[in-house]
Amino acid sequence: MTQSDVFQGSVAVAETARDKAAYQGFLAGLFVHDIRWHLFSSIRIPPTSPPALEFLERFKAALLSLDAERIDREGELPDSTIKDLAGLGAFGIKIPRYYGGLELSQSEYQQVATLCGSVDASLTVLLSAAQSIGVPEPLRLFGTDDQKARYLPRLARGEISGFALTERHVGCDISKVDTYAVRVLERGETVGYRLTGDKFFITNSAKRDGEFLSSMLVVIARIVDKPDDMKDSRAPKRYGAFIVETQWPGCSVTRLHFEGVRAIYNGAPSFDRVYVPIENRLGGEEDGLRIALATLTVGRLTLPAACLGGLKQCVALMRWWAKARVQWNKPIGEHTLIGEKLCRTAAYALALEAVMAYCGAWANKKGDLRLESAAAKIIGSEWYWEAVNDLFQVRGGRGFMTADSQRKSGEVPVPVMRMMRDARINLVWEGTSEILRIWMAREALAPYIDQGLALLDGSWSEKTAAALYYSRACLRSSLPLLHAKGPSGLFGKDYARWTRLIESASRKLSRSTLVAALRHRQGLHNKQLQLQGLVDDSLLIFPMTAVLWFASQPEMRIKPGIRQLVDYFCEDMADRLRTGSSVTGRGGRPGRDTAVYRLSKAIMNGDYAWLEDGIMPGMNSDPTAAGTANHPK
Repeated sequence: MTQSDVFQGSVAVAETARDKAAYQGFLAGLFVHDIRWHLFSSIRIPPTSPPALEFLERFKAALLSLDAERIDREGELPDSTIKDLAGLGAFGIKIPRYYGGLELSQSEYQQVATLCGSVDASLTVLLSAAQSIGVPEPLRLFGTDDQKARYLPRLARGEISGFALTERHVGCDISKVDTYAVRVLERGETVGYRLTGDKFFITNSAKRDGEFLSSMLVVIARIVDKPDDMKDSRAPKRYGAFIVETQWPGCSVTRLHFEGVRAIYNGAPSFDRVYVPIENRLGGEEDGLRIALATLTVGRLTLPAACLGGLKQCVALMRWWAKARVQWNKPIGEHTLIGEKLCRTAAYALALEAVMAYCGAWANKKGDLRLESAAAKIIGSEWYWEAVNDLFQVRGGRGFMTADSQRKSGEVPVPVMRMMRDARINLVWEGTSEILRIWMAREALAPYIDQGLALLDGSWSEKTAAALYYSRACLRSSLPLLHAKGPSGLFGKDYARWTRLIESASRKLSRSTLVAALRHRQGLHNKQLQLQGLVDDSLLIFPMTAVLWFASQPEMRIKPGIRQLVDYFCEDMADRLRTGSSVTGRGGRPGRDTAVYRLSKAIMNGDYAWLEDGIMPGMNSDPTAAGTANHPK
């Protein structure tokens, strides 16, 4: 078998697992110049229910006693913390009340993640992995009534779970999973499976060597008739998803340790002929990869929601220090090279909150978020990483000190280095920024690729249909959109110039996509740098549209200075679209120094304190710490 055959086999397996339903979300439309304004006009910022508000208050109270520095130093979450969270129902946030859970909506759950992300990354990962990608989510999506009745009440009471997909040599190419499940037959019928293999990088799996933190895992494995089938290239590749209870014989685990997020309970579980009854299989024997992909789609939204909490903390800390630190007879935030960092961080916080509000609203309605969740993960992780780096730069030498050393020397203990160590992994787990860009390109360009194949190898009628498709695409990408109701009426006349920019940018993106598809056809998947450029344009247009929608909502229009901050963000996105750069332009646009100076002063003076809503009021747990009373504002 040639390397090309192996590659084509992997592609075939991946294609089988794909959700082939036409994309109905906003991002997919940008690539074909179909700006789906109705997806914004038909929703509002999701309100928070009274039960969610009550839970958030109780959750905040529990977080007040959390010592994030001690957790980082010792690499352990206190058992008492885990027990207290279980008592609050924090492991059953989205589980229906019928099964003992809180039944909060996705948008309400994202608020919990934002709150948690502003305090401690390890705790955030524990809660996120337990219910966003752990057993509750695939069970909710694909489980039978009997499976839900058996497991959801246990999970709602606080039992911890995880999702076991990746392996030592298998990351994003999930068609290469080597863990296998041999069918156990009785009278010719499958009654169970013998599960064998090793998983790697499995969150919430290990507490100590050999000891599981989780009581159950969803394990993705290839289903075979006998172990030798794993070496037979002709054997069919079917992948199943199994609920495995970790106390079953044959299960063991080794804990892994990391440079950041040090109290994460990540491990390498092993399974040695573990018997799994057939009633513990989720879905059919060919549904495993589909279940994995579907679970990650909504589960991936937790990470950018947590990044939003970190971003908001960066705003709080940066605005405090930019005003408190004086150099050359004025606060450093009034020096526009520093002020620009403050303005950019504040703009990112506003835009990411807008993106998460949009995604939360459509997740509540079970809308199509396949591309949007990936986009939110990319921009959330990358913006937060950029903001933490800027915070380090603004703090100067103090940013390189440990929080304990700062405290002992009479400084306010701001743990910038811990924040950096914890933030870096966000660009890698749950899909690296690179692989998610490739995936987004593959999915967004699917119509062009499918029609291109028909144009080359299809029947006469298929070739005619494909030619008509490309003709319409050329027309769409060349002419302005016509709307019965202009977009300026959707977001208001204050933002009309930005809606016009979104339309022109989408037209340019669709033209570039069409040209790339026609030029490279089947070879387009190898043009990864070109695909990255197309996706990056969509990652500028999407948050710009979200922030216009968010800022035009009645509850946001009254926020002090919101129009100025929206204009600053949109100017930044427009600069990047013009220059073709995914990072902010550092050029001297006329009037930029004046705009940055005024905006940074307003942020330092507290005009934008509302940006810090939804996070814990301080970075350290000791209210007697030197400097200020717990929160350096």
